[in-house]
Amino acid sequence: MKSITNHEYQPLSLMSEIERSSIDYILRRRYIAHWGLPEWLGDNHFLLQKHRPPTNSIRECLISIASIHSETINIWTHLIGTFCIIVAYILFLIDNYSQLDISDIISFSIFFISAILCLTFSTLLHIFINYSPRVLVTVSKLDYIGINILIFGSTVPVVHYLFYCYFQLKTIYISILFVLSIASMIGTSSAACSKPRYRPFKAILFIVLGLYGVAPATHACILYGLSRMFEMGFLYLCIMAVTYITGGIVYAIRIPERYFPGRFDVVGQSHQILHIAVIVAVYLHFYGICCLFHNITRTEQCIMPITLKFGITDLSISS
Repeated sequence: MKSITNHEYQPLSLMSEIERSSIDYILRRRYIAHWGLPEWLGDNHFLLQKHRPPTNSIRECLISIASIHSETINIWTHLIGTFCIIVAYILFLIDNYSQLDISDIISFSIFFISAILCLTFSTLLHIFINYSPRVLVTVSKLDYIGINILIFGSTVPVVHYLFYCYFQLKTIYISILFVLSIASMIGTSSAACSKPRYRPFKAILFIVLGLYGVAPATHACILYGLSRMFEMGFLYLCIMAVTYITGGIVYAIRIPERYFPGRFDVVGQSHQILHIAVIVAVYLHFYGICCLFHNITRTEQCIMPITLKFGITDLSISS
């Protein structure tokens, strides 16, 4: 039998007419074992079969969306997720338009657009991951940028509503968040950090950026009290955080394929679990900030600013 390594990496245009029409070629072109992948595509060695070989063809990458392989569910979870978030965004604006002021529209738009961009960039990564090493680096950078954007966009509306009547506190927290997000974006997407040995460093940057939200949340607990925070929907944000963390741990440890190599090549692998966790967390976050929006805007009234020491202006709240 002819070895599959003879032609597996050649673009379709370089194949002979006989090879292009042969069943043997079609089968080899569609699936490849992990041991036959080049190093730049062999990231998860617990997935043994059903890999797409390098293509150097946009057309072949797009056609593969409709076929069954190790990236199929990764593609479709975030492709469908993107569509659902767009629909949720439109429906939210339609249903609540009369209650929204410009700051509400901006806050929710930042969240929805960040989620849409994150899931879109993730989808592009999984569609074109096997195009070429250069394209893989590009779409991987987009994926990292999307994660940073989602963390930023998810935190902004929470800070906005938790400090609804504390303008300067809100400005300070969001400004620090913006600086951290830019730093994380540069660090995780830079060429210097693109090598596998820097994966822990990139993970630390994401963790630091994600944990930054603990600071304003703790501050808000001091301002409102824990019971009031949970009345405002803080529980959903806590569940959201646990969902993200669980998905991240599963992905990092590569459960369950680590313990059952080859059993989850198409369905059930850790990356798919992470994708589902992200979508669930996005919707939990959406529900959480909706609760904050309805509770804060209906029950709190801001009065005139009071200048405190050091030139800091505070805004007291009267229920």
